[in-house]
Amino acid sequence: MNRKELLVSGAMLLLASTAVCDVGPAECDGERPSFEADEYQLFGGGQIAVGTQWRSNDAEGVLNVYDLTGQTTAPLGVDWPTNIYFHPEWVRSSMGQVFGVALDDQGNIFAAHTSIYLSDNIGSIGGQPGQVYKIDAVTGAPTVFATLPNASDPVIAAAHGVAESYPGLGNLCFDVGKQAVYVSNFEDGRIYRIDASGTCLSTWDHATGTVSDCTPEVGDDVGAARLGERVWAVQTFNGRVYYSVWFEDSTTASAASNEIWSVAYDGAGEFIAGTEQLEISVPVLSNDWSNPVADIAFGPAGQMMIAERSMRTDPVSGRFDSSPHQSRALEYICEGQQGAVWLPSPNAFSVGSGASSSTDSAGGCDYSYAGAPDDRVWVTSDAMIVNSQGVGPNVYGIQGLPQAGGNVANSILIDMDAEILFQDKTGIGSVEISCPGFVEDPCATIANGEILCELDDSGNYTFTFDLTNNSGQDVYHLIVLPVSGGANVVPSGLMSLPSPLLDGDTTQVTLTFNGGVPGDELCFIISLNTADFEECCAVEHCIEIPECDCAQIHDERVECLGDGTGCFVYTFDIDNLTGIDIYYSYFSVISPAGATIDTGNVDPSRWDYAPLPNFGTDTVSVTICGAAPGEEVCFLVTMHDATLDECCSIEVCVTVPDCEPQGIECPVDCNGDGDLNFLDISTFLSEFASEDPRVDMNSDGHFNFVDISLFLTLFAQGCP
Repeated sequence: MNRKELLVSGAMLLLASTAVCDVGPAECDGERPSFEADEYQLFGGGQIAVGTQWRSNDAEGVLNVYDLTGQTTAPLGVDWPTNIYFHPEWVRSSMGQVFGVALDDQGNIFAAHTSIYLSDNIGSIGGQPGQVYKIDAVTGAPTVFATLPNASDPVIAAAHGVAESYPGLGNLCFDVGKQAVYVSNFEDGRIYRIDASGTCLSTWDHATGTVSDCTPEVGDDVGAARLGERVWAVQTFNGRVYYSVWFEDSTTASAASNEIWSVAYDGAGEFIAGTEQLEISVPVLSNDWSNPVADIAFGPAGQMMIAERSMRTDPVSGRFDSSPHQSRALEYICEGQQGAVWLPSPNAFSVGSGASSSTDSAGGCDYSYAGAPDDRVWVTSDAMIVNSQGVGPNVYGIQGLPQAGGNVANSILIDMDAEILFQDKTGIGSVEISCPGFVEDPCATIANGEILCELDDSGNYTFTFDLTNNSGQDVYHLIVLPVSGGANVVPSGLMSLPSPLLDGDTTQVTLTFNGGVPGDELCFIISLNTADFEECCAVEHCIEIPECDCAQIHDERVECLGDGTGCFVYTFDIDNLTGIDIYYSYFSVISPAGATIDTGNVDPSRWDYAPLPNFGTDTVSVTICGAAPGEEVCFLVTMHDATLDECCSIEVCVTVPDCEPQGIECPVDCNGDGDLNFLDISTFLSEFASEDPRVDMNSDGHFNFVDISLFLTLFAQGCP
């Protein structure tokens, strides 16, 4: 028994005599969101998972929602390509990098800024470190919920030559009974209690055992709280706030173990000083150390799951980031009635690619509460399926293990970015699972909707969409009934379909409306009926009433130039709704900074018409440069008469396509220029010397001759 094991053994004896755990089942309280986006409407009516992930650009979300409806019949041991949804603002440029995630009882999502990944980013929403975001359960729009004190450490910036936003936040949870968010702050080691409106109420300081207000601590140094005072995971359960304390990681082994503590709270959710107690001293992984616990979850029987995350700390600057393959998912159960303590569960959870005892946890976990046969525990994993040659299949993301224990072979595997050619090592974040049974399967789904004003003086506008029949019956008639928004269906709410819409089939439907206030929400019910009107069902859908007084665009197309610049041509049809002849349009970029638009004219911001009469249509093509794939370029299109005396404008947004030349993404193209030459070899050797995880070619957590051999082999083969 080594020194650390002796200490842990002693701690367990102390626990048996002093720390009493609270037995009893937990309750599921995370509601499923009801996002109105068409992509989300394609989800089934079952559970969803919310996951976070590091992203290098805006092509994928730093936050994603995954459809778990079909988990009962999902394939095991292979990638399950289920539906994924992310809002256009759930991206790096808007939200920065996030790790901690939680759901409330209304379906709102909370996500916390982090600096645990290999690179650090602050989003444009709020623009500060230490932010907690709230994602609206209906619109999906993120807003700043709260901003915690976060002062960057200048030593880190100086050591790494960049302005880092360390230290960021740890993790968070939502307590339904108290209607409060509890979130840990790496900067000062405190847990913050924030009410549902975003008002900070109080803090708990583990290091001092004190309750205080939310103002910055007097004398608190910039940068992260020291190890042993740094709190990460946080979760409420049976009248207590459980939290993990980060004492050590893979590069900072210490005499103390990583720990799980708890502190009681009162009926209002306020921390009670003097009630804190050590619950678990985390056992060593190997070499007399373990990695910190990043997430805590409680199951339906009151069991506790803790998920470690592989971390490393620079001993000079104190900068920390992620490292792979040295973290576990461990379950504990509260044994006994009087004097009960948390003891290791007999269930074993192998997270990652190995058949048993795999240690690839990425630090997120949650129980499903779904009941048999879907009673799983979901853990984020750094490597579930790994191709040692580096190029696919590589499945990194969320692993759904049986609650009785298991491994990859009997788990549901979801690759977080649905791209399995390349590895996402150290970039996987946390996960939260919604409760089951909140949403019934809809009898129909509405997707791919487009709203256009009619080109006449009628004041009508049309909504065209794809309608999928899930009713179990063949549908012959539709009935439409507006329920809010002050508009009417023109000319009648009854529509007989030209041919039956069979169960499971999809057809395109166009509805015409008149009236209402532009910008307001119009909600309507569409009823699906059998031929004899003996069977029917209905769904409700909402749209925004359009402005029909300036211009509208439709039939949009994008095409990459293919010259390596990332520029693309955006072509669209524009309708003149001004009531006058239009001679000129001017284009003005709103965001992002650095994006440009070129019309090909002498004045690249101007487009000339012939002219364009009222209710006339023209086709416009502009070249857009200076934005990253996945970013949304937004610009104003102005409409002017011949003398520039009359004008109006509309805002237009387009998502930047991935215009990178095909084939430049490969593990040995180290500088990403599409060519394999001595520069790639030089970059590889430099990164190998610094033990950058990217050069761990076989993903075994070691840097040795095997990685060099694999690099040279793939280099000789060339990029695919």
